[in-house]
Amino acid sequence: MAGTFTVQQNLELLGRYRYTEIQLMELMGSWACTMIDPEIKIGFGRNMFQDSVHADLLGKRIPELKGRSQHFHSIPPSDGYVRLLEKIWNTSDELLRLVALYQVVKPELVTVYRRHLERMELPADEPTGNIIRLIADEEQDHVEWGRKMIDRILGSSNRLEEARTWKESLLKELNDAGGVWGDGRQPGTYSFKKTHPYSKLPVRDSRWNVMQHPEEFKEKDWSFDTTEGKLHLLHDLLNSEFITVERMGLILSDFPEIPWQMKMDMARQAWDEARHAEIVQRRLEELGGHVGMFPTSCFGWEQDVNRPDPLERLALSNMTFESESCKHLRDWIAKAKKTGDTRSLQLVEFLLADEVNHVLYGVHWIDELTKEDPERRKRVLAYPDKVLADQHPVGVYFKETKNA
Repeated sequence: MAGTFTVQQNLELLGRYRYTEIQLMELMGSWACTMIDPEIKIGFGRNMFQDSVHADLLGKRIPELKGRSQHFHSIPPSDGYVRLLEKIWNTSDELLRLVALYQVVKPELVTVYRRHLERMELPADEPTGNIIRLIADEEQDHVEWGRKMIDRILGSSNRLEEARTWKESLLKELNDAGGVWGDGRQPGTYSFKKTHPYSKLPVRDSRWNVMQHPEEFKEKDWSFDTTEGKLHLLHDLLNSEFITVERMGLILSDFPEIPWQMKMDMARQAWDEARHAEIVQRRLEELGGHVGMFPTSCFGWEQDVNRPDPLERLALSNMTFESESCKHLRDWIAKAKKTGDTRSLQLVEFLLADEVNHVLYGVHWIDELTKEDPERRKRVLAYPDKVLADQHPVGVYFKETKNA
């Protein structure tokens, strides 16, 4: 491509960028539940949301350039490029996944974004330039974060040569496929589905003692007005925050056909829960606690992430578990005020503000997507009662003393 970009060339390139940003969002979403390192899990929550925002910004600019056909909103650069992403998706190794995302695909994105900026017709296409400049800077931040994670893994393993060989092979395939621009290639027609096997439990690092069966839990009357109660409750909440990063990521990857705004909401919730995990762990440690100090339950995981209808997942997790969580967070706030725990009060108020929105996500999308399908609506809304009929959702409802 010589000279500055025409409107038509801009449309084609923005469609390729948007396709890639969406694919990266889905890759991180699909991997979040299998990445053992909690810092990586939190980073994925943050990065997948930012990639969804990138795709959204590009998607809003495309029709402004008269790209009203859906064709322009997601253009696979080439079949070779799509097959490369499929190869990366099929990689199960944590280190190799990070190398693929943060040393191959995302750096390529940054490179083409910078190249695009150099070739813009200004001031005619200044709106596109503002968007691409913002996205390029954030993607560069992702690359730097990924480098730190990769260096940390390599520092405790003898896999430098393996990582280097994998990176070089992917870079060659990327070049052969024409890169993100698809140079010299026709737009791709190949596609692949990010499917998952049946899941019993999410993965956790060795610090966690995850109960294998709900009946293992010994119910206690924990209360947020004692240090011991706070430690128990915050420890359970920390695991629940990780669970929600993971289940939101799985909705993004398992159901690519859901409405775009629903994807944005799910990605936003993943980011919120990633931040919550950081907040809760920090407060847990400030109170003298640590990850793994108590056994933890993952009740509801199996019943949620294996459902073929995303609305059933939202009915159980957002409209039921998160709604109940809001009730208990309000109780924690009242007790923190009563005991003068201003630090916990401030943090829990931020948590509650987000969780209320998460409940509303569930309510809105169930209403929106079943308004012309009463049978589906009936089935979706009945699902939580079906799950809870003979099981107590210990570790999710954060049981406290009834008269506190």
